[in-house]
Amino acid sequence: MIDLLKTLAVLVAVVVMVRRRWHLGAVMALGAAFLAFSYLTPPLRFLSGAWVALASPKSLEMTATLVFTMIMEHILRTTGTLRRMVASLSEVLPDSRLIMAAMPAMIGMLPSPGGAVFSAPMVREASAHLTLPADQKAFINYWYRHPWEYISPLYPGIILVAGLSRIPYQKIVLANSAFAVSVIFWGTIFCFRGVGSAPVPVGETVGKRRALSTFIISVAPILATLIFVVVLQVNPVVAMGGMTALLFAVHRYGPARIVTTLRESVSVKALSLIFGIMIFQETLRLTGALDGISHFFVASGLPVLFIITAIPFLAGVMTGLTVAFVGITFPILMPLMGGDIPSLGLLSLAFGSGFAGVMLSPVHLCLVLTGEYFEADMARVFRRLWIPQALVLAAAVVPVYIFS
Repeated sequence: MIDLLKTLAVLVAVVVMVRRRWHLGAVMALGAAFLAFSYLTPPLRFLSGAWVALASPKSLEMTATLVFTMIMEHILRTTGTLRRMVASLSEVLPDSRLIMAAMPAMIGMLPSPGGAVFSAPMVREASAHLTLPADQKAFINYWYRHPWEYISPLYPGIILVAGLSRIPYQKIVLANSAFAVSVIFWGTIFCFRGVGSAPVPVGETVGKRRALSTFIISVAPILATLIFVVVLQVNPVVAMGGMTALLFAVHRYGPARIVTTLRESVSVKALSLIFGIMIFQETLRLTGALDGISHFFVASGLPVLFIITAIPFLAGVMTGLTVAFVGITFPILMPLMGGDIPSLGLLSLAFGSGFAGVMLSPVHLCLVLTGEYFEADMARVFRRLWIPQALVLAAAVVPVYIFS
């Protein structure tokens, strides 16, 4: 019981700091220090554990993957590739509904804090000839922005889950695919209720064949990376590093421009986030808090499925960040999922539940930015959102049944 109370006190402090907009990397490092202090851990032992967390091969792999993700996103955005991607798609697809779904989905293939704002004008343009309320446009843009976060190893959440669980990316992607498919399925029902089929009026065109060629060329770097990582099981660092080098060569980046790209794209704050979470995870192990909490819950009689579902969901709602709910709750829940190598089905359930909380969080940046862009009534957006999100979470029965 004492282990649970100490850890909950630290988690409450972490959530309060996150809600006060403190940087998550610093928050997690402070949380680790608070936890170590509560267990009277000698400072040198705490620092030694922090070094072990930062220098581990898995931590270095996650850091490198995140760096290459940021560089790729910067190259594709600054060279106009993302813009050409969505422009060509408008000419290829014959239905406004397909375009409204595809625009945020295409932008969402790469993680970018401003991605929701980037795709929102595309959704507005594709729906200009339709009489849709602002809350429905906001819902469409927000909903189709996020199916990839369940399955794409380009997202930090999946990177972190793989690192903490030591389960290969490919298996996590396979288990989480039920959620991604469910997002697409329920989106077609709830997002476009009352919207009929209608083509988007276009001005000057280049022809569908040329537009399709442009789209394929634009999206090729992203699809190639996903194929290498998910299908061919190439190490993400190798796949993304190779693709980054190829993009530098194709766009003829000189040394000066490469240095500028690295300076503008690589965020020290984003890297410190990974560092802070890894230190927190190692401190939980070092203090023995994980074992104590696991023993308490096993003895409590509460259903394990309830615990694994409720805790990530609440963390997701309170923080609005995937990496936050994963970093805060997964190290604690891992023993309940099976120990060092957790059950893939339960791991997928925890991730799906936590991300459901993120999608329903009033502090989720994408939701806030989308609502502001369309000047939508957020209460109406939430009313549209919660039922399909609950149905997506219900898809967890698939990985739990198959992989547990």
